[in-house]
Amino acid sequence: MKCVQMIVGGKVQGVGFRLSAAEKARKLNLVGFVRNEANGTVRVDLEGEDNQVEQFIKEVKKGPNAQVKVKNVDVKYLEKQQGFKKFEVR
Repeated sequence: MKCVQMIVGGKVQGVGFRLSAAEKARKLNLVGFVRNEANGTVRVDLEGEDNQVEQFIKEVKKGPNAQVKVKNVDVKYLEKQQGFKKFEVR
């Protein structure tokens, strides 16, 4: 089980990024949340099986569509599970 916190920078607010991220996370059976941050980035906290977490990270780096411009993704691996029950958009 992997737990990660991601900060995604670029043109990621107001372009459907959060909904797309939530859809991907749910398809991969990941739990956690995605939310906009005041500084224009998007934060994603999630946990799940190792392979699914790594697949999610790869897909986020590509961006879901042409309107989204992912410039950087900072991934921090956490040691402790957060105990999420589902994946939600905040």
